[in-house]
Amino acid sequence: MFFNRFYLAIIRNCTVHNLMIIIIVLCIMHPPECKAQELDSAAIRTDISVVQGMTAARSPQKATLYSAILPGLGQAYNNKYWKIPIIYGAGGAFVCYTLHWHTQYKKFRDAFLDGFSQADPKPVLIDGRLYDYDILPRGRDGFRRYRDLCILGTAAVYFLNIVDAMIDAHFFYYDVSDDLSLRIAPVFMDDPVATTTFGLNFHLGF
Repeated sequence: MFFNRFYLAIIRNCTVHNLMIIIIVLCIMHPPECKAQELDSAAIRTDISVVQGMTAARSPQKATLYSAILPGLGQAYNNKYWKIPIIYGAGGAFVCYTLHWHTQYKKFRDAFLDGFSQADPKPVLIDGRLYDYDILPRGRDGFRRYRDLCILGTAAVYFLNIVDAMIDAHFFYYDVSDDLSLRIAPVFMDDPVATTTFGLNFHLGF
């Protein structure tokens, strides 16, 4: 039965184009055996390595405690060393800006307090620039707001460092690899009007 359909669909109306399609399909459906064996061996080795590595699972409690004691220590515990420079870079930047804005805030605050008791306060020289006394409160409040925002940023980096270590420990052995498969098979389609035609069936699994 199969050969009869094959004859009706292909042999009787055989063209160079159809022959090329058949050759391509056969090559896809039947890859070299040695390649398949290599892939199977690689998959077996991967499964063995994963099973052996399960004995060194990470504890979320330990990762959280380590990061709370010293930022970046939990990332080192999870073998995510590349995250440590990011944590200290972001945290260090916030700390530096916090100290800078706090220094500016103190300069404007002290200058404002010094001229508060004067009947006619004179302009104040701060960092080589003269500021009118009326501008000092606005500068003081602005620098204080910048300082407080940087303090919040430092606290956010510290908190995210703890959360990141805990999540990494939870998903230390979580499989995120792509498992996609594509199967291509020839099909014969019966047309009530025309003769039997040849086609391809694509099946994608994930």
